Amino acid sequence: MVGVHGFCDERFASIRDLFCAGLERGIDEGASYAVALNGQLVVDLWGGYRDLARTKPWEAETVVGVASTSKVIVAIATLMLWDRDLLDLDEPIATYWPGFAQNGKAAVTPRQVLLHNSGLPGFGCAPTFDESFDLDRMAGVIERAALWYEPGTVTCYHSGTFGYILGELVRRVSALPFAQFVSEEITEPLGADFHYVFTESRDLARVAELWPAQGPQEALNPMGEKVVAEMAPMVRDFERSGIPPGVIPGASGLTNARALVRIGSIMAMGGEVDGRRYLSRHAVEDAATEHSYAEDQVLGRVRRGLFFALDSQEFPAPTPTTIHWGGHGGSWLTMDPATGISCAYTPNRFLVGDEWLRRQAKQWQVLTEVLHSIG
Repeated sequence: MVGVHGFCDERFASIRDLFCAGLERGIDEGASYAVALNGQLVVDLWGGYRDLARTKPWEAETVVGVASTSKVIVAIATLMLWDRDLLDLDEPIATYWPGFAQNGKAAVTPRQVLLHNSGLPGFGCAPTFDESFDLDRMAGVIERAALWYEPGTVTCYHSGTFGYILGELVRRVSALPFAQFVSEEITEPLGADFHYVFTESRDLARVAELWPAQGPQEALNPMGEKVVAEMAPMVRDFERSGIPPGVIPGASGLTNARALVRIGSIMAMGGEVDGRRYLSRHAVEDAATEHSYAEDQVLGRVRRGLFFALDSQEFPAPTPTTIHWGGHGGSWLTMDPATGISCAYTPNRFLVGDEWLRRQAKQWQVLTEVLHSIG
């Protein structure tokens, strides 16, 4: 068994104990866990293996695919443009992207995409793995896609379309490729080890291999099933590859928990980190305020701010003021603007269904107890 490394403030010792137990019992193969308080790391743990043969230990600089936890970065980038008055969340997307208006989408707004009720939860086709990384091609697919329902009337998780729509919107409004905007405006200033593409061999060697998810998914209603079926080939190939050959804004981020809590500090600290303002306090407060509380056709009943999930009876968060999101397989990021605390977890053993729910529920139970104990 490869040991656990890093450090942990003693106030968070029960988090360390749970992290160690997960690796010892085989719940995890390799993972990282981090907590930042007011932008400063108080927990930075990693351990286990980063390869399927269990010969390479997870190291301090190991990164892993975090799937839809990448959507947090898409949301923050979109909110930054809105906060700068460069993007109106209630203006039709077609104002900034004329080709988007095709097939009845002329009135769809960025806010509706953030709330997953735009009417476009899927592409109307199943993109292949290689096609998924061609952003120009995928922009064309989005332009030609038809609405699944009248915008604003149904909530259905935009698992695949979310990042492509808002990523292209960021590109058109900022005049920068999406990944470049993220790098220049978010990750480089923060010193956060979050990337969409690696080209250097030394970086490629840092990427953990994935243990693909096994076991049945929960039964969904027909629309949810259709969304999941569209994404299934892409998800399967993503799990097999581990290293994305290009950018999928809402799905292909490579990172670790240390970097995620650094990014999450933007929201946890009211938009300002280390003297640099990324978002206004008003923007953070608005993003953390309820904008939707509806039955999601994929996820069940979800309470949402501007994108971020909020504490609810159906999905209890570690604190009533926590905002959060996660990704396929089990990575997650929580941010609490009331306490300045952000927490993240990045595994390479992907779980789905009941196994995933049990792992996250236990992690959040311990996190809740810790946060309560430290006030």
